[in-house]
Amino acid sequence: MPTLAAILIVAASGALDPAGLTAIWSSGSTSRIALGATFLATLLLPVTAAVGIGVALSLMLQLNREALDLKVVRLRVANGQLVEVPAPVRLADHQIVILDVYGSLFYAGARTLQANLPDPAGARSPIVILRLRGRTTASATFLTVVGDYVRRLDAAGGALYLSGVDPRIRERWTDELLDGQGVRVEFFPATATIGESTLAAYAEARVHLREPDT
Repeated sequence: MPTLAAILIVAASGALDPAGLTAIWSSGSTSRIALGATFLATLLLPVTAAVGIGVALSLMLQLNREALDLKVVRLRVANGQLVEVPAPVRLADHQIVILDVYGSLFYAGARTLQANLPDPAGARSPIVILRLRGRTTASATFLTVVGDYVRRLDAAGGALYLSGVDPRIRERWTDELLDGQGVRVEFFPATATIGESTLAAYAEARVHLREPDT
């Protein structure tokens, strides 16, 4: 038995990867928690159950990280350039607001976006331009969130413009997502020039409202 125990200890030690463990530990609190929980689970539970717990915990922590990492900012147009400022909590009458989003728009990230979009309630004819440059896919949750926001803007007499749109996102948009309620989303496809489609959407919004710069 002592010999067998020694063989198992040597085999387990040889399976450890110090460089891999260091990389996981230094990659953030999410990885540390998942690593520690999985290690403790293997000491107390069967290996299959421990692995399952580790995978489930990693997924939950990743979803939570996506939700926390998402940030919505406003882009103001100044001298033909886009300047980043904090996003408003509520929309004002006849206001044009350009929004950019940092972070994942999948699953929990999309719901966090929903909670951080400016509230159009009480405003008259606001227009929101949501910048999506660099995003080549859109989850069903994100499309549902956007569809709900379009309806809220439409109820206030406003509109939603999507700029920097990848053609694959445009192709996925269907009338069913808007429940056939007749509301529209204006699309401005991405171009090789960064910011060009967003400025085009802004110019179109100004023409639509016939308002000076806001």
